[in-house]
Amino acid sequence: MIGLYLNWYGRPVDPVVARRVTASLGVGVDKPVGHECIRGALLAALSTTKAAARSWRATEPASGGRLLFTGFIDNAPALRRELGVDALDPAELYAAGYAQWGDAVDLRVIGQFATILLLPNANGVRCTRSPLHAPPLHIWHDRKRMIVASLARVLFASGEVAAEIDEQKIADSLYLNYADAERGWYRGVTRVATGHRVVINPGGITSHCYYDPATLPSVRLKRDADYVDAANALLAEGTHAALAGFSKPAVSLSGGLDSQAVAAFAIAALGPDRPLLGLTGVPETGWEGEDPPGYFGDERHHVAALAEMYPTLATETIDAAGLSFDHRLNAMFLMGGNVPRNAMNLHWIHALRARAKAQDCDVLLSGSMGNISFSFNGAGALPGWLAGGNWLRLARELRAQSASRPFARALWSRALLPLLPDAIYRRWVGRRSGAVLRPFESWCPLRAEYAERMQVQERAIAMGHENAFRSPRSTRGIRARMIGNAMTEAGDIRQAMELIHGMPMRDPTAYRPLVEFCIGIPDDQYLRGGKSRWLARRMLRDRVPAMVLNEKRRGMQAADLPLRLGRDHEALVAELDALACDSELGDRMDLPRLKQALQGWSPGQGGDRFGVGTIELTLPRAIATARFIRFVEGAN
Repeated sequence: MIGLYLNWYGRPVDPVVARRVTASLGVGVDKPVGHECIRGALLAALSTTKAAARSWRATEPASGGRLLFTGFIDNAPALRRELGVDALDPAELYAAGYAQWGDAVDLRVIGQFATILLLPNANGVRCTRSPLHAPPLHIWHDRKRMIVASLARVLFASGEVAAEIDEQKIADSLYLNYADAERGWYRGVTRVATGHRVVINPGGITSHCYYDPATLPSVRLKRDADYVDAANALLAEGTHAALAGFSKPAVSLSGGLDSQAVAAFAIAALGPDRPLLGLTGVPETGWEGEDPPGYFGDERHHVAALAEMYPTLATETIDAAGLSFDHRLNAMFLMGGNVPRNAMNLHWIHALRARAKAQDCDVLLSGSMGNISFSFNGAGALPGWLAGGNWLRLARELRAQSASRPFARALWSRALLPLLPDAIYRRWVGRRSGAVLRPFESWCPLRAEYAERMQVQERAIAMGHENAFRSPRSTRGIRARMIGNAMTEAGDIRQAMELIHGMPMRDPTAYRPLVEFCIGIPDDQYLRGGKSRWLARRMLRDRVPAMVLNEKRRGMQAADLPLRLGRDHEALVAELDALACDSELGDRMDLPRLKQALQGWSPGQGGDRFGVGTIELTLPRAIATARFIRFVEGAN
């Protein structure tokens, strides 16, 4: 983690401010925080790596100034060869690249990183975050000074910036709109977006997007098998990079294609003499065990089948017994500075990481970006073929998928409907699934009047956030939306998890060359003959069990949440009553509706998915947001 406090006029940094900023960077982390004061600037860095004793040092690029770097570099060996340097420290390697390539270094370096460069003569600051995934950077500035840091709390620790909630961010997030990537959770505090470069000086801040996944070039190979071979090679390459420097890995392992692929490729990379620990979240004892159509809640059998294929894979199940969605929620506020998305999953995520740490593992692998990269399901391909004039391919695929419905009906619902204007689409879908289009009666906890005042629906539409959950118009569009909306908060959440549990995470499926390749290849590599995820199913043949390869259902995260909420039922009703006494919270959220839904609900209750969703999805998100607001405001 890194931070910079700068007085534009070169005045020395107040020693009290320096102590506060430096100490705040290290709160909750048993690692040394290094700092350096030069020409009215305080530079501080904390390393969570084994090389903490020296990696805090601010690197001085050949062009002058000071560079702070946090994160990791996947293609370090190739960069060393290309640059002709022996630098092992990633900050020094990035600095060498910047000296030779300038701003182009941010694309030449493959990895997940954030940088702060104090320009020569302290006449400005250059901040960058890598494409796709990156550690966070938060910025506050005026005409006298500026502060930028990995953690928003560092800005407030200076005593010169007040921690005040950004009202628009709260409203947008409760509407599930995270597309405003530069908006932070605090008034007056902005963020550097992934794939962006910003320059700050006394006159203000300029932001430049240097990476847009929607503009990636197309990739065309001769044979279908060539795409499989290339994707396998890139996933293997990304897995080797993810494992580099670690001795005892674990993997967050489910019954899905993504994590099982990561496990299979990691086992191959580790070789026959190095074990891999697979940790799987399973429902707590007492779960009713009923799976809704298209889903399955207990994934242990799929994991056991994988373990039978690989002798070096040791597996454990984690049931997070007794924990609820608010487990370590205050720690997430402190170490992340935001409201974690999908609060309903926190209990098992924390329990799994705690177990990995207890087993002395030094890295946790995941497959979080598999759905965007190699195991993409082809959503948006059909309307894309229609709009692009690839009608023969469209007709073939519709016939393959339409054995149980008329061709014309399939053409309308799967290809033409997604291309209709928003107003017509909403009218049509509203007749069939009204709860989707009545968010303030179902999945959104906001009061309708507050939402209207904050213009959440208008903002969402303007940002391309599909508030009607409409079908995608193209594969490029849906993946750009997934990356833009999902990755915005990922940096802060991942950083918080790593700080709380003292363990780094790596995702081979997020390896940028793999993601770029998978976005660039033809849609028919993902959707062919009625089979979705066609690329992944070919890649993983003989690598994962047949029951996983042929599984058409989706694993349910936190399948036992009703059991956990039922256990906390009375406490949650009481908390909603207490929150209703706060006039500002009551103005934002429809707390009476949530209380009424909770009082009329019991674990295992059936009903429509949106009615159940009010309890299982809306309630945890509302409670987490309310607690975050009170945490920031210092309320009891």
